[in-house]
Amino acid sequence: MTWRGAWLAALLMVFGTAAQADDGHDHQVVCTVGGCKEINIPKPRYSDANAFSVQQVWSVVDTILSVSGLLPNFQVVETHEVGNAAAVVIDGERYLAFNPDWIAQYKSDPNAQWQLYGVMAHEVGHHLQGHTITGTGSRPPTELEADEYAGFILAALGASVSEAQSLWATLSEEGSATHPPRHQRLAAVERGWLRRKGQVSEPVRPVVQPPQPASPPPPAWAMRHCVSTYAANRPAQLCFSSVLSPQGTNSYGPANAQDGNGSTAWVEGVSGQGIGEGFVVVFSEPVLLSEFSLRNGYTKSDRTFTRNSRVRSLQASTSSGVTKRVSLQDSSNWQSVQNMQSWGPVEWIAFRIDDVFAGTHYQDTAITELSFK
Repeated sequence: MTWRGAWLAALLMVFGTAAQADDGHDHQVVCTVGGCKEINIPKPRYSDANAFSVQQVWSVVDTILSVSGLLPNFQVVETHEVGNAAAVVIDGERYLAFNPDWIAQYKSDPNAQWQLYGVMAHEVGHHLQGHTITGTGSRPPTELEADEYAGFILAALGASVSEAQSLWATLSEEGSATHPPRHQRLAAVERGWLRRKGQVSEPVRPVVQPPQPASPPPPAWAMRHCVSTYAANRPAQLCFSSVLSPQGTNSYGPANAQDGNGSTAWVEGVSGQGIGEGFVVVFSEPVLLSEFSLRNGYTKSDRTFTRNSRVRSLQASTSSGVTKRVSLQDSSNWQSVQNMQSWGPVEWIAFRIDDVFAGTHYQDTAITELSFK
């Protein structure tokens, strides 16, 4: 490693935190891979900001910030207290401290610009990401964040990935309690470089979607006689608009329509043939239906089937605004409406009787079984 590489490598292992000493002064605890040492950097005078070396450093910093779109949240201070540079806090204010002798070397070696910009971007990253206000000093996760920021900046300034990693390649392979090993740091620089080049996606940000109009509630006319059930492989409610009163031991409620028993049925309970009556199934979550099936009429026997009215057609409506007319056969066998995916996801689907096959003895209209897939 060259003497310049050694100085730069040491820089990447440092940023400072303030500690209150017994003499009442704020001291900076600057940590390197070999340990930590305490230094004292007095708060700079206002006139110091005009020093030539300070302006040189600001020129580098301004270039770094120009490609990141961020504003500085720190000042620059010249001091011989640090060997190279460090992100420090002085009297509660953030500073990028640098050694003027260190910065002067780049006048004679412009080919080392990527190492200079890498060092400064790393330290700027500590400030911009808030590492210097935590009071915890150097830690492997924060060092890797600063390394990745530096890789991003170097890519934006036109460095190749090998040029961006040239400084980090001079570091020791061994890590420490405060700094990660070299291979992790090289990987962090490459992540930042790739992110800027668009070869790795930017972090996913939550997208605020405009509020969607709420689905209409299930039709009130159908929500009068309800039972919990299971439809389309999920919990649901099955509700009917009316129910015929029990007759002897026979009942005609909602549960009959999904009990798997051909000898029981739902029967509407209004006068006439039940035109306008019907049912609704309300799902626990939106569902894409594939098929609706039913056994029409009262299938307890051929006699009960023909004596009671059966559904000729149903008017279907859904929470998504779809309306369809469903024509049925005058049969006691299962019959289905298929390919319902084109109706789209639904929260509920309602069916209303709009025509019937008249019974020979009774006007009451019945449905034995219902199924939703």
